[in-house]
Amino acid sequence: MVENMDSIVQEYKETRQLLPIKVCVVGPPAVGKTTIAEKLCKHYQIHHINLKGIIEDKIRQLKEKISGVYPEHVSEEAAAAAHKQFENITQSLEMNGGKLAEHQVFDILQEKLNSKPCRNQGFVLDGYPKTYAQAKLNFSVEDAEVQDSDLMSVMPQYNKLITPEYVFALDASDDFLTKRVQGLSENVADKMRYTQEEFLPRLARHRQLGAAEETLLDYFDHCEIHPERLEVSTDDPEYTVVMKHIMETIGDPKNYGPSPDDQEEADRKREAKQRRKQAAEAAEKRSRKEAALTEIAAQSEEWQTNLSEVKRQEHELMEAHALPLRNYLMKYVMPSLTQAMSECCQIKPEDPVDFLAEHLLRSNQEEELSV
Repeated sequence: MVENMDSIVQEYKETRQLLPIKVCVVGPPAVGKTTIAEKLCKHYQIHHINLKGIIEDKIRQLKEKISGVYPEHVSEEAAAAAHKQFENITQSLEMNGGKLAEHQVFDILQEKLNSKPCRNQGFVLDGYPKTYAQAKLNFSVEDAEVQDSDLMSVMPQYNKLITPEYVFALDASDDFLTKRVQGLSENVADKMRYTQEEFLPRLARHRQLGAAEETLLDYFDHCEIHPERLEVSTDDPEYTVVMKHIMETIGDPKNYGPSPDDQEEADRKREAKQRRKQAAEAAEKRSRKEAALTEIAAQSEEWQTNLSEVKRQEHELMEAHALPLRNYLMKYVMPSLTQAMSECCQIKPEDPVDFLAEHLLRSNQEEELSV
């Protein structure tokens, strides 16, 4: 069993469909390669590989070895080798304007592609290689035993462990790509090297490579790994159509899922996030309710104040309207009525109302005669 362990592992992987998914996404600058690569890595739980990222990771790893962050895992010989490699990389970056020599890129990429995570789980190669020569350098097997020399000249022999199984060539018009870049903020454009001075030469370089006698896509065609050509348009800013087509081509995930501990941790984080979201929503609901109650109380107080003011104004208006009538009564009615009531009290007639009426009538006639 020990002697045949590799065969047993491979058989187990094939039986359980625990197969790596190896993808290459290429295309002109600003077409969306990195965005689509990240979406694919998230969906299929595989590793995202771009040159800038793996070079930065390599430099960081070399610095850790040199500085002795993990001395128990790094021997003196390994530290010395790391120091030498770090100096070579630094020197190459300085001499080539921030770019590594081709052989150094090859070494770093080969190390990454042949790492156990990439070989066992898979990867998405983002924007590299760019030329037929780079693809041949990274994926071809020079000492392949091929009986037919004619076949050898037509079909390059490639390393199946690290060569992408799926190649997707994104494309868009130059006008579309230029407008997309012009819509980016200055900081984003500088960070992604999409300034006008950098973007247009990069785009022209990509078109030039696409018109070469032997292109990158030709290499994969010769290997019978036929690239899928996909057009990116303004109608699909989230790459929904492109992603749907790619996932239909690749199929369902065939990779190792998270371990029970990883799944438990992911569930715990998801539940904690859900609790925080519910608590935030409850707090916001309480805040809205308190604000509504405060507003209602303020409106009620204002309404009461306005009502009191309206009542006061109505009272003043009624008094103002009643003032002429009062003056009339005091001048023309009250003197005669007071005299009549006084006599009524003295005489005490049997019918006081009739007495008052006759007295007022007589007094009115006398005033008219006197006038």
